[in-house]
Amino acid sequence: MAVSMFLLFIGAALAMFSLGIAGIVASRHAVIVVLSSEIGLVASMLLALAAFAYYSPGNLLALLFSIWAIMASEAIMLIVFYRYLAKGEMSLDISKLSKYRD
Repeated sequence: MAVSMFLLFIGAALAMFSLGIAGIVASRHAVIVVLSSEIGLVASMLLALAAFAYYSPGNLLALLFSIWAIMASEAIMLIVFYRYLAKGEMSLDISKLSKYRD
């Protein structure tokens, strides 16, 4: 029972991560790229939760540290992406739906 639930969580995490990567590759709009990268990071957190619940169910400190590390990488990614947009004078206005220019 526990192994099938673990494999179910791994499958869900891989599906979410591939959905995030597909969103990044398919569209270069700023909002879609940010949301797709968020989906990828949520998938990595789901995979971490499943791994810690299966391999070490009593180790709460390591689980909290891994969640903190994923959240910190998410914040750093958003700051770097915002600075990239600000430097290129690109708009985050959703109503325009402008594409990036290389």
